[in-house]
Amino acid sequence: MTRKRPHSLTLMLALIATAAVHATEPEWEDDWGDDWVEESTSPWQPLSGFIEAGTGRRLQTDEAGLGSSTLSQLIARLESGYQGEQWQATMRLDAGYDDVVDGWLVDVRDLSVSTSVGEHTQLKMGRQVLTWGTGDYLFLNDLFPKDWQAFFSGQEDQYLKAPVNAIKTSWYGNRFNVDLVYMPRFEADNSINGERFSYFDPISGGKVAPGHSPNEPSDDAAAARVFWSTGQTEYALYGYWGYSGQPKAIDFDSGFPAPQYARLNAYGASLRTTLAGGLFNAETAYHQSLESSSSTQIAPPDQVLLLLGYESELITNLTGSMQYYLEHTRHYGDYLSTQPDPSKATDQNRHLLTLRLGYRAWQDKVQLNLFTFYSPSDRDFYLKPQASYRVDDRWLLSAGLNLMNGRDNHTFFGQLDDNSNAWLRLRYHY
Repeated sequence: MTRKRPHSLTLMLALIATAAVHATEPEWEDDWGDDWVEESTSPWQPLSGFIEAGTGRRLQTDEAGLGSSTLSQLIARLESGYQGEQWQATMRLDAGYDDVVDGWLVDVRDLSVSTSVGEHTQLKMGRQVLTWGTGDYLFLNDLFPKDWQAFFSGQEDQYLKAPVNAIKTSWYGNRFNVDLVYMPRFEADNSINGERFSYFDPISGGKVAPGHSPNEPSDDAAAARVFWSTGQTEYALYGYWGYSGQPKAIDFDSGFPAPQYARLNAYGASLRTTLAGGLFNAETAYHQSLESSSSTQIAPPDQVLLLLGYESELITNLTGSMQYYLEHTRHYGDYLSTQPDPSKATDQNRHLLTLRLGYRAWQDKVQLNLFTFYSPSDRDFYLKPQASYRVDDRWLLSAGLNLMNGRDNHTFFGQLDDNSNAWLRLRYHY
């Protein structure tokens, strides 16, 4: 095991904080400098961003032997861009140190250029974060990569959506609009793989923390959306052609079980409309697995997904939303026959209920949020309370919990009970 260097975060914080202070000071001054700035019409956006330190600790001992730290990170965000008449460019970069994995990190969140092609078409190329659909933390047709390690460790919600190299073409018509996305190479989720959090392994029948991920396919992937509005109702149709974001197939060709990414096509639809003073949304999807089980491979089954949601303001400054999610496995008998232990297989109909409560106070300086997942079929749950306090325009303090548990150690949230943690983040905007 690589020796940890706990003092590295403190040293890096001091260095980056010093750089941030100097970055706010002018490099030179003269008598006519202020007048020149006022008259400047430069298309280049000034450099901005933030510096954030985060720490998180496991609330119990991990059965698979992982350490107590779940988040120990210092990152600096750099943002800039170019806004010309014909071309626009965006740069959003995170760099820092992650003490949990004892390594430096560089995350290019956005490095893209965009331009108009004709009167109705917009083209965006490069690394970018893509998202669509109506779910809140639930993704039926949004099959772009996600970062679940960031989500369960207490990083800001924006990090749940991982960036991807893509070409996005958007066409806006009088009634219908179309988004076409082409990804030259498929990029998988940053899923729970034992590096930071342990999980249940159906082959060994227990919790493991192997600390590695399967190789991603070198194939491309594509997605499409057609969306339009009628009155106060928004509609959308979706398509996806690629691979599942998580390694749901198991391959035995090498002599031992190895997780693999399975080929996947997905088709779906959604709507969002006003209802009884709030917003109602519905979404459905059909996930078609293009793999087939054999003597050397266990393939994931086809699934039909359904989501119903409603959001409204309960009282002043307090909003609430609820969701019902159904995951139906087709050809369930065939699926059970491929499982190492059918008693620990996913139910044919997995039900999930969610509740979100959000409260704002002191001119939005204080924000309290609670998100809960509960599955009556799996008998497991996930509670995600968090609070933030904005000291001023520059300083933000956030804290929260990730609490997971369940009746069985093989269900989605039940397997994560040893990963429950508390976290704290301090951010400085410059």
